[in-house]
Amino acid sequence: MQPNGSILELCQVVRDMDRALDHWTRVLGAGPFFVFDVPVLPGQVYRGEPTEVAMRVAFGFSGGLLIELLQQTSEGPSVFTEMLETTGEGYHHVMLRVPYDAGVERLSGEGYAMAFSGTMPSGERFALFDTRPGNGGYVELMEISPAMEASLGRMHAAHMAWDETTRPIRSMSDLA
Repeated sequence: MQPNGSILELCQVVRDMDRALDHWTRVLGAGPFFVFDVPVLPGQVYRGEPTEVAMRVAFGFSGGLLIELLQQTSEGPSVFTEMLETTGEGYHHVMLRVPYDAGVERLSGEGYAMAFSGTMPSGERFALFDTRPGNGGYVELMEISPAMEASLGRMHAAHMAWDETTRPIRSMSDLA
């Protein structure tokens, strides 16, 4: 996995999760992917206003890099529909593996605005900064709890043991 201070994750926004999963597992050899539906999380804010974004996400590793595939399943504007409407499917954001508050200070200090934020059910804060002028996408920050770190470790171990054919798509419950 990626060390502290580096890019931990690359996210692709997609319209068709099944097609994206087929491409990333069969063509690119990433995975296996752990897929789950994310309900509207508490306290979501989009460009300063309360919002309700639900999504289907899939996480899988390619080497030490975490790949996230994200399909918004709710209606309405968001940082995800912004990209789909302007550039289509593909690169959306990277996640920096840095302490959350230090990352907020760093990105805000560079003049980037927080475009989307909220809290995970287990209490971790997350935010996406609109860094499109600098890198063509967004930058995500997230508090990585010990439980989340353990899940990432199990996903990475599954990737390292994977034969690139057996069960390329799995449920998050498979990590328990």
